[in-house]
Amino acid sequence: MKIRVGIIGSGWSANALAWAFNAVRFSVREEKFPKIELVRAMSRTARKVEAFAREYGFKEWTTSETDFFKGDLDLIAISTPNNTHALYSIKAMESGADIIIEKPFTVSLSEAKDVVSRAEKLGRKGAICLVSRLIPASVIARDMISRGELGEIREFRAVIAHAKHAYEDTPFEWRMSKQVAGGGVFADLGVHALDLAESITSRRIKRILGRTYTVIVEREDPATRQIVKVDTEDVGFALFEYENGAPGMVEASKLSPGFEEQMRVEIHGSRGGVRFTLTEPHTVYLFKRETQRIEKIVKGFEEIYPWLNWPAPKSFEGWVYSYLVLVKNFVDNIAGLNESPYPNLKDGLRSQELLSSFYESAASGKPIEAIL
Repeated sequence: MKIRVGIIGSGWSANALAWAFNAVRFSVREEKFPKIELVRAMSRTARKVEAFAREYGFKEWTTSETDFFKGDLDLIAISTPNNTHALYSIKAMESGADIIIEKPFTVSLSEAKDVVSRAEKLGRKGAICLVSRLIPASVIARDMISRGELGEIREFRAVIAHAKHAYEDTPFEWRMSKQVAGGGVFADLGVHALDLAESITSRRIKRILGRTYTVIVEREDPATRQIVKVDTEDVGFALFEYENGAPGMVEASKLSPGFEEQMRVEIHGSRGGVRFTLTEPHTVYLFKRETQRIEKIVKGFEEIYPWLNWPAPKSFEGWVYSYLVLVKNFVDNIAGLNESPYPNLKDGLRSQELLSSFYESAASGKPIEAIL
């Protein structure tokens, strides 16, 4: 079997997905896994999309939607500015393709609902790049909690941050425009932590209070050399409650010099607690009340996902490997091989519900009852 793939976009996440589509071909041990054929890439800038396509081995490249959506692709990955996610998702599904969409799902809850509804009517499947839930540490923690090792969940805490927008001389980009991005650091990074708050604990958030801060309010637009207003947040905080009343907190920042990519998650229960970080994606620290000791539990990608030939045991394990797992699991499903778990369109819809509640709360200053 052959899966014919197209990608829209040529930025960081498009590169991560293109790498994953290439790497999965020599990373999976299973003989029945389909052949991946990289057919076509599309982006707005001809020079960039040609360089991108040549680097990753796509047969064709274009800047034309008409030339891209020919109806001959089985899977289309969408890694474009957020306000195009819904448009391209629907075009892709109507052309007969299943879809992978970079997070956030869309820029609004109504758009997300529309994409899910269209997918159901067309019989198409979709994955959302909420890839934090696929790193080994997240899987280990989720398994511990499901076995009851932490007892009743009492508290969730997460910080996700980097320094991309930390300095005043960092130029304006599309993620600083609410019209294009739909939100700031919470739409870009905080959504990962909100997703983990529910996916790891298997508990739903019922109420959320959001605060947002745009600390650097003006930037220079490199295209015009004009100073323009920034209307998305570069720091945000969410306080929330689970259905059982347990509290949680997520902090997201793009103003954190010294932390190029940081995520720290802590979950505390009546019998103990766990913590892990993105910089050690294969390591979980577990505290047990009965022993009063902290255990260090290490499992690599190759232990969590036995189908992997690569990465080699205990090799450097970066963020991009989670994209490889997403691609493999999604291809399993669309090829009818296995019901492998992946963040699907309904997971994406749920993440959009939480983001919508967060931003509504930040605007009103009042807690919002999240959709259960």
